Amino acid sequence: MKIINKAVKKVYRFNCPDCGARLEANPNELVDMGNKISKFYCPICRTDRFIGWGDLRKKTVYEDESK
Repeated sequence: MKIINKAVKKVYRFNCPDCGARLEANPNELVDMGNKISKFYCPICRTDRFIGWGDLRKKTVYEDESK
């Protein structure tokens, strides 16, 4: 058996519901507010915003093979 890729971290990608900026956040940067809503800080709006879990897209970042 051979290891093909090693996962380094998991991130969430989403758009700010207010300004529309494309953002990426680690799971520890999102605060669960209950009722499938998460709170995050938008650096463009410079305020806390809320987003539904359905709008978050999970991405797994893999280790670079060229190292």
